[in-house]
Amino acid sequence: MSTKTIHIINILLGIISIGFSLFFTWGILAFSSGELEGVYVFPISVMVVWLITYLLQIKLKTVKSFVILLFIELILFYLFLTH
Repeated sequence: MSTKTIHIINILLGIISIGFSLFFTWGILAFSSGELEGVYVFPISVMVVWLITYLLQIKLKTVKSFVILLFIELILFYLFLTH
């Protein structure tokens, strides 16, 4: 798979996922009444997962590894959102 395709897909996915996680965190902080110290970890963990899978996909560059890592990334984002 070309690196241009990997860059386009991952940067779009990164912008969407990081933007959503920051918006989600802002919503929790703006409308919560208690102290939520663990909510700050959510956007950082989304950024770390996205960055690790992005770097692995660039390094491996095969269609099979791209699909597998993208699937793992989406599963981890789902687990972060539902936890």
